[in-house]
Amino acid sequence: MKRFIRFLFFSGFITYFMSCSTTKFVKENEYLLDKVKITVEDDKIKTGDIKPYLRQEPNFKIFGILKWPLYVYNWSGKNDNNWLNKQLRRIGESPEIMDTMLIDQSRSQVEQYMINKGYLHSQVTSAIDTSKRKKATVTYHIIPNEPYRINNYKTSVDDPKIDSIIHLKPPTISWYKALFRSVNEEYTSLVKKENLFDRDILDKERQRITSLLRHHGYYAFNRDYINFLADSTKRNYVDLEMFIKPVQVARSEGIIEESLHRPYYINRVSIVTDYDPLNINDKFTPVDSVLIDDVWIYYGKKKQSIRPNVLKRRSYFNSGELYDEWNVQQTYSAFSALRALRHVNIKYHEFEENDTLKLDCTILTAPAKTQNFGIDIEGTNSDGDLGFATSLNYQHRNLFKGSEVFSSKIKGAYESLSANKESGLGNYWEFAGEASILFPTFVFPFASEQFRRNIRATTELKLSYNQQRRPEYQRAILAGGWSYIWQERVNSLARHTFKLLDVNYVYLPRINQEFKDSLPANIALYNYSNQFIVSTGYVYSFNNYDPLKRERNTYSLRLGIELAGNVLYGLSRLFGADKDENGRYKLFGINYSQYIKGDVDFARSIIIDERNSFAFHIGGGIGYPYGNRKEMPFERTYFSGGANSNRGWSIRSLGPGSMPIDENTTFVNQVGDIRFDMNIEYRSKLFWKFETAAFVDAGNIWTVRAYEHQPKGNFDLTRFYKEIAMSYGLGLRLDFDYFLIRFDTGLKAYNPQEKGSKKWAITRPNLHDNFAWHFAVGYPF
Repeated sequence: MKRFIRFLFFSGFITYFMSCSTTKFVKENEYLLDKVKITVEDDKIKTGDIKPYLRQEPNFKIFGILKWPLYVYNWSGKNDNNWLNKQLRRIGESPEIMDTMLIDQSRSQVEQYMINKGYLHSQVTSAIDTSKRKKATVTYHIIPNEPYRINNYKTSVDDPKIDSIIHLKPPTISWYKALFRSVNEEYTSLVKKENLFDRDILDKERQRITSLLRHHGYYAFNRDYINFLADSTKRNYVDLEMFIKPVQVARSEGIIEESLHRPYYINRVSIVTDYDPLNINDKFTPVDSVLIDDVWIYYGKKKQSIRPNVLKRRSYFNSGELYDEWNVQQTYSAFSALRALRHVNIKYHEFEENDTLKLDCTILTAPAKTQNFGIDIEGTNSDGDLGFATSLNYQHRNLFKGSEVFSSKIKGAYESLSANKESGLGNYWEFAGEASILFPTFVFPFASEQFRRNIRATTELKLSYNQQRRPEYQRAILAGGWSYIWQERVNSLARHTFKLLDVNYVYLPRINQEFKDSLPANIALYNYSNQFIVSTGYVYSFNNYDPLKRERNTYSLRLGIELAGNVLYGLSRLFGADKDENGRYKLFGINYSQYIKGDVDFARSIIIDERNSFAFHIGGGIGYPYGNRKEMPFERTYFSGGANSNRGWSIRSLGPGSMPIDENTTFVNQVGDIRFDMNIEYRSKLFWKFETAAFVDAGNIWTVRAYEHQPKGNFDLTRFYKEIAMSYGLGLRLDFDYFLIRFDTGLKAYNPQEKGSKKWAITRPNLHDNFAWHFAVGYPF
């Protein structure tokens, strides 16, 4: 009966909501632009590519279904001075009134788009349907007709040097440049026979040739010198000719002469520190100067704030060589990587000497603030247990005058554990400290200076200590690592991290005996005893998200692998070390872990229009213990449920597999060695900074072996697909461009840890045992 009443209430609300007139503020003889349709008589032409050229579109639909902002606007009354009416109109969206002038402009824009794509004889018509009261539907109908294609393509260049560069084959370059520079793309023409006569492709070809020439010394060359001549007298075919205009040089008495383009050579290279980009009238006066390998370094009032060799190593200009734009890009990138600098600019002085054009290059650098402090305070909510955390941060960006970044943090946290209030056992406390030094170079014994300059990696040394105090136990974790981090030079969105050494020492000075006795033997042995982990690993990540270019599709990829204990195990066997009663080797009296672990995650966001997008994520991972270890260490296991996982479950409350949940189940049992996650979201902007999302999540975790304390928790090919949990829900977000605050609510749809028909939680939605809410920062993927 309660469900029936709720259904009636919900149905009544939706009926009232939908009954709100969308034409409330549409005047007589006006029409609300209700729909816009695009029809094309060619399946190869995508309507999504044409939509951006329309000058007028209907009111925004949330999730592509409801014109919610228009409904909110129409909830306002006729009184323009009423405060509530003003707020509703500010939040909502005024009705989009059909404008025939904008329709004509849209038709013209689409026609021009079709011509640019090679459909020179395309026809675009528009039709208006006003059969619905005060509502109009506009249809744009496109007849592409036969497109024009490229028949012959030739280049007519009077300058033999430039002509030879344009027709060069891809050169053989050093291995490190091959990693960072796509040479084949630079030397391969984009204009090909039988391709569409696409003007956008011709623009890209202009840019390709311009970049190619600027890589070979032609500093003053730009794309405006390149023209294409098209002969379209043949039916549906174009003969295309590319030619390069000469340079126009003004001589005395107003005479303008034409001359060939000439290459430039690098002459003098200088680096200026203490440059102030905001004070252009203040002339820089150096107080010190240093000459290193034909590179002059000028220091200002702060004198040698950065060592000369550090600055010189970042310059890719060499005196006497041809100008190369690739060297410019690498110089900018190298100097920008120095955290002790906040601004970098390169200025050139052109002059002619002995019939040779030359460039004096001056690299201007402005120092960043050397030190900064920060205090962070945050609230926490772990499955209903409230708490807070605070941290004190300190950073020094130029520790040894080589732009080394020293970072440190001291953190304290407290959490009230509701499960222990009645027993009075206490709450959760955490004290932590960490320190790291980031060197802006590749630090390794015997590595040559040239190798360090070519690979241009950063080196991170990190140490941390963390002490956790719970009613059941007290645990201390001491960790340290040595890592190398580098980005691809041309594709700076790709990031590589190689962990040469990662050491974790876990020490338990206290554990409640009653709690220990309640644990399964394997859990107590492997997860609640002193542990030693020595590992190495590699992570590749790519993310093309740019907060300044949010209108484009984005994707991210992360691949990771970690190996632990193999070297120690090999040394233990080589030197005949003794095993303990459990058949395990020890290091410093502590059993060390041995395993291999791999992860992969892929996410993609597809822009539907300026206010709607679709995103999905798929990921998985597996950890396999062997040799000196029968189970993965607790710190390296997977968990499921939470704000970035399956959001129908609270954090660490799902899995593994279809293991039944009872009153004795704790987070200790709900870990696994295998994970699978899949998420999809439809995101819609509402108003101001608010946006909403509808999502569906699926996934679970499993163990690689069958354990008595985790019945049906292992991965089994005959049943794993029946153990993929599913949930759905809605989210509300506040998007401040550079960070996002997220509130998601999830409902279980399919729960593999239930039995029979109870598995299908979607048939009995409720806000008690089938509901979870999450507060987080940033998108889930």
